[in-house]
Formats: sequence, structure tokens, C-alpha cells
Amino acid sequence: LGGVMVVDPVDLGDTAAALVDMAEGELFVPYNLVPGKGGAGNDVALGVRIRNIRGLPPIKAQRLCLALRFGPLTGPNGREVDKKAELSIKCQVELVQAADGTWQPLGAERGGLTRVPLPPLLLAQSTRGIACRLKVLAPGVFSPTALAVSVPILVPLESGDVPLSLAKVGKTPPPPTFVSMSVSRLFSLQAQTAIARSLIQQLFAQLKEPAGHDVPADKQPSALEALRPTRGWLPAAGVPKALQSTEMNGKTALRLAVDSGHMGAIKPLLEARCDPHALAADLRSPFTAMLERGEQLEVLKVLDPSLSSDSLKVAGGISKMLLAIRGPRPTIVKGSTEAALKWEEMAEPILQCFQPPPFERFFDASPGRPPPTAPPVPGSSLQAKWSGDILILSLEHCPTGRSRRKLLLGEGVCVALWHISLSQDLPDLARKLAIWIGLSANNGPVYAGSPSSRRRLLDVKLDEGSTDSMLARALERGMEDERWLKVARVMVHLGADVTGVTASGRSMLLLALDKADADPQHFGELLSSLLDKLGDDVDHWEEPTVLIDENPAECPICMEVLWKSTPTSFVKFDGVSPHVMCAHFFCFDCASQQFMKQQSKELTEFECPICRAPATDVMPLPDIAINPRLWFQFLDVKGEGRIDKNTVVQTLEAMLPIDTEKLRECLQDHVWAQWDKVGDNVISEREFFDSGGLLEWVRRHQHELRAAEVRGPAPSLEKEPERWFKHWDAAKCGRLGKSEVLRGCCEAASVSSLDVKRIKALKDGIAPLWEKHATDDTVSRDRFLRKKVGNDLHNLCKEVSG
Repeated sequence: LGGVMVVDPVDLGDTAAALVDMAEGELFVPYNLVPGKGGAGNDVALGVRIRNIRGLPPIKAQRLCLALRFGPLTGPNGREVDKKAELSIKCQVELVQAADGTWQPLGAERGGLTRVPLPPLLLAQSTRGIACRLKVLAPGVFSPTALAVSVPILVPLESGDVPLSLAKVGKTPPPPTFVSMSVSRLFSLQAQTAIARSLIQQLFAQLKEPAGHDVPADKQPSALEALRPTRGWLPAAGVPKALQSTEMNGKTALRLAVDSGHMGAIKPLLEARCDPHALAADLRSPFTAMLERGEQLEVLKVLDPSLSSDSLKVAGGISKMLLAIRGPRPTIVKGSTEAALKWEEMAEPILQCFQPPPFERFFDASPGRPPPTAPPVPGSSLQAKWSGDILILSLEHCPTGRSRRKLLLGEGVCVALWHISLSQDLPDLARKLAIWIGLSANNGPVYAGSPSSRRRLLDVKLDEGSTDSMLARALERGMEDERWLKVARVMVHLGADVTGVTASGRSMLLLALDKADADPQHFGELLSSLLDKLGDDVDHWEEPTVLIDENPAECPICMEVLWKSTPTSFVKFDGVSPHVMCAHFFCFDCASQQFMKQQSKELTEFECPICRAPATDVMPLPDIAINPRLWFQFLDVKGEGRIDKNTVVQTLEAMLPIDTEKLRECLQDHVWAQWDKVGDNVISEREFFDSGGLLEWVRRHQHELRAAEVRGPAPSLEKEPERWFKHWDAAKCGRLGKSEVLRGCCEAASVSSLDVKRIKALKDGIAPLWEKHATDDTVSRDRFLRKKVGNDLHNLCKEVSG
């Protein structure tokens, strides 16, 4: 055949699965975008697919031959294919005539792929381009006869028609002659994956440069041109997924294109299924970055054509408002009353269009889009997660707590945003959301009718059936990532519930204690905040914490009130930490004097003055607010990780103004069962730290004692009802809740929270007054005075106190 190499068609079929099986795929990326390198069996061959030839004149031959020569362009005008043996290669494909008159490759039904290996020297200069010239040959007597030829065409060549020129043309113009074909570069799956990664890196570098620097704003970057889906990338090469990857600041290629003004890249990236609502580390998506630039509706619609007309209109309104406030020629003063009113007007439409979907569809919907009518294609915009990008942008720019509160109180908004911060690892979003809640929601008691309470929004239930909270999840992530530790600190400072447990059922306090022991630099501050906030925010209607200083325990030696005199006990050292031997407490001065008196007798072992229990030293009761674990270990008489009931009673009466008899009665009838969940008449360390356990009970009462000391005695409810009202209105909002009224009545009637029966009597008396006078579960100062509610409460207190 005159040196022409015939390559039989390879039986691959047309499916990507077959190509993967053969470990090679057809790629149509030009050599100037991805130079040919060869090696390791990659990119050393071309794949030729001939579909058919149409328009040839009738001939008697039963078979024809299509000859192809590949090589660099040469000649004066670069219109010839170099024929040097070391730089070119020839191949031919045998053709047969089909029933419709077209000529098709022999074995076309088997796929029709011809593999053409390229010379190394040709590959080495592939960046200058590789061309192919076609020639249709018919059998001749001595040599083949050329029927039609083509001009040189650059390869690779995507599937299409290549025109041919007939060698002999009669007087009548012949019909156009074409060969339908493609020429691809053959790469293994591994090579395609590596090339895709390299191109993605190039694309990110090109998109980071401002438009016009290397690439005009209306043109595609060369790397993006190479990554077009029509280039023939194997699905397993992961190009769509790679295009959705992010750089170090969490920005996708689409976001970089928006930031740098590469408008010509936006549509191809959207066609490659880049998410216009994907959040970056700065909490902006490509869409909201466009909004902040003040783009018009037409541009926004290009970025997300699936938005409904209403959603697009609201988005356009946000864009116009931001432009009016933050643009080069602002017409609205930032932070002004006008700006605040505009945002308040926008809050409702924003929620209507961009509120999160119902919880069960949370991960299957996107903002502003109607529900899909058919199962969505994997990776399509209909299946994208709801990102909350527009709500986040609105919350960030809202100038007042009122407009921000409207957005936060939208159904499912907080839980959805908490979920996004966790699923996309965005601690800055979690931290800002906590701060937005803190600036927008009140920090008062969690009344049944107060859904805007800060605690409710911070501790919103994340999942059905879950026992952990957002604070617990932030704390767990903070074990490995200091950014989440900052989130936990902010949440604790703003009043999140610190008594919860992690997903594994472990107390947050215990977890923080363990980490603080190992890493005090990072966890010491958090632990201090957790302990300080423990029991601070409590509904005093449900959990009264009032203690009346009557019949408190006294030092058995000097008869001084014990809880004000640094309760101290004789202890013994077993191992690392000291612990009591008998739980008899004395004031610090008396215990020290007794110890020195026994020490002067040169005794090797000391003893409690009350029960003669052996001891080695005296020590004050550790501060439960600073180190609760040390407090627990101090009272663990036998060192078995438990505290018995008698020790608990003696310790509580020593550290709080408690009547011993009332304490024992309260424990027996109500409280002990909450502390001793197992029912073995002792409290384990886990039960001690549990929500509603002994530690929380003590801290609640300590907080109330400190608050009572700051408030001072209340004015007379009978004689000065207005001053009494103001005294208990700690929030200075002109309204009292049931918990404040109950606390005031307890003080007025000298009723301790341990006196369960009289507490119930006070509640039973307040309840009908509340039904009569309360609005939104609170009573206003005007109604309190006008309806003389103070007189009714005074009579109730008088009746209960006896």
C-alpha cells in the first residue's frame, strides 16, 4: 500500500462505559490549550471516527479507501501537511457503500474508531498544531485513483462535516461532498483526571486576574474553553465536580468570575452546573456578590435563570437598595431612619421568596425556586442545597434589630442557617448568626408566649430526635478547630443553654473540663464562661430559686452563720485530691484553731472535733463556681466517684442560707429524684453534671442570691406598689412576667423555694390574676397600677405567709 499503515477499527462501542473499560477516552482539547506530552501510554495516539461520506459521484468500485495524513503544517502559507517520515504518519480506512448511497467504514456497526499512534517528534512540537489532510481513493489498475481531497484541517476535530473537493468536475456542478467524522486525542481516565485538575488551577489563576488583564471581559478564559462539556471529558474524570471546587477562601470559579468581572465566563460555568448560590468564606455567593455590585435584573436573571419573577423582583429591589446606600452616588444615608424603614418594608417579601423549604425538603430545594415536577438530574440547580445566601446578605445589611428580628423569626430560618454553618463548615456564619440573634432578640426569661427570646433562637432544635444543641456541636468541633471554639464562646456569652449534652450523651461541662485540664490556654476561658452562665438564665416560674435567710446552719463551735464564714472541713489526702471524712463543716477560723491546737500536741493524725473521724488537714470547701469537679471530689468520702445523700445535705446547708428541715423535706418529696436519676441514693459524677442535676441547682440559687444582693430589699408591696413594680422590672421595659411576680411575692411572703406547698399556693393565687390582667403573658405597669393588682398580690402574700 505504498507505506500506508492500515489500522483496523477498534471495537469500543459509543458508550462512555466502554471507553472506561478500555482505560481510554476521546478528548477534543486543542494542543495549544493542553500540549501533547505523551509518556505512560497517554496522549500518544489520535482516535479517528469516520461516520460516512456523502456526495461522491457514482462509481463502479465496491470498496473505497479514505487516506489520512497527520503532521505539522508547512509550506509558504501553511496550507500543506509536512510529509517527512519522522514528523508525519499516514493511515487509511476501508469504506463500503451503504443502502442509502453513502460510504461508511467497514465495521462501522462496531464503533468505527481507528487508533493512530503519533511520532514522538510530532508530539514534541504539538503546540504549533497538528493537521490532517484527507484523500478518498478508488482502486486503480496500477495505483489508487484520487476521487476527492480536503484542505488541511487542525485536530482534534469535534464531530462534524469536513468538505471535500472532487478531483474531476464536469460541466454540471456536482452536489457538495462531505465526510462526517471526528478526530480526538486518546487519554486514559487517570490522565484526564490529572489534566482536569491542572486546567482548574489554570482557570482559577486566570479568573483571579481582573477582566481585560489577559482575557477580555466578554471572552472565556482558555482553561474554561478547554473544560467545556462538549470536549468529550469522561464522566469519571470529574470535571463538573472539579469546577465546583473552591480556592483557599472558599470561592468557586463562578464567584471568582463575578468578582473579577469575567462576564464571558459566567454562562459556560453555569452550563457546567456551577452553583450561583454557593457560599464562600466571606458568606457571599456569586449571586449575592452580584447584588452588592448593584447589578440590573437582566444580569441577575442570567446568573440564576430559574428564579421566579417574584423572587427576581425582590432580588432586584435588594440590589437597588444596596446601590442607593453603598453605591458611588448614594441617595440614602447608611444607618438612617429612611434606610431602616426600607429594610423593614423589604423583610416580609424577602421571607416570602427566600424562606427555607420545609425541614424534610431542606436539602432538596433552592431559594426562590418552585418545587420540581420531576425527579431532578443529579447536580442540577433544583437539587442544590438551600444556601440562604440572600437571607444572610439581608441580615448583614439590616441596620436595626427590628428588621433583622423579622428575618430571624421566619419559619425555619435559624435552624436552616445553623445547619448551613455546620454542613459547609462556616464558623463565621455561626458566629455572626449568634451575634445577630444577640442584637435582635431580647434576653429576658423564656416565656411561653415569647418566641423571640434569645434563648429560643440560640437553642433551636436542629434535628428531629436529636438531644444535642448547636452549642454542643460547636464545642465538639472546637476540639479540633479553634474557629468553632470562638463560636462556642460567643454563644455562651449571649446566653445559650450550657447544661446540654453532646451527640454522644456526654455533658458539655465535663467535656470542657477535660479539655481545659489538657489545654487551659484555649479552653480555660470557655470553661470559665460555661460555669459562670450555668443556671443564670432560668424561668423562675417553673424553677423558683428564692432562698430566705432563716434558720441557716451555724458553726458548731462559735455559732456564726456558716454560709457566710467560709465553710471548712477536716480532710484526708488519698492520691491527688483531698476529700472530707465526715462532712462536718466549721467556720474557717474555728477549723484552723482546732487544727493548730491538735498540731501543737505533735499528733501524727488529726480528727474531726465532732465525730473524731481521722484526718490529715483542714481545707475550705472548694468554690463550685470555679472548679465543680474539685468540689465533687472533695465531698467523695470514699473516693468511689459518688456523693451520699447525707453529705449533700450537710454541704448545702453549709454553703447556702437553707433551713435544714425544709431542705430534707424538699429533697425527699421532689428534688432528690431529679439529681439521683439511677435511684441508688448516691449521686455519681455524671449525674452531678447532668442537666437539672445538683451542680445546676446550686448555681441557680447562687445566681439568685447574687442578684438579690444587687437588687437590695424590695419596697413595700402594700404601701409602694409602683416602686415595687419598678424594683422587679429588671429589664426596664414597663412589664412584669410571671416569674418576676412570683419572685417578688416569695420575698414579700418570706417563702423559700424549698417550701414547695407555699410556692404552689402562691402560683395558684397568681394564675387567676394573670388570666384577668396579662397581655402576651406579661402585665403592664399601667394596668398593674390602674387595676390595683398590687393590692391583690399583697393579700395573697399575707394569706400564704399566715
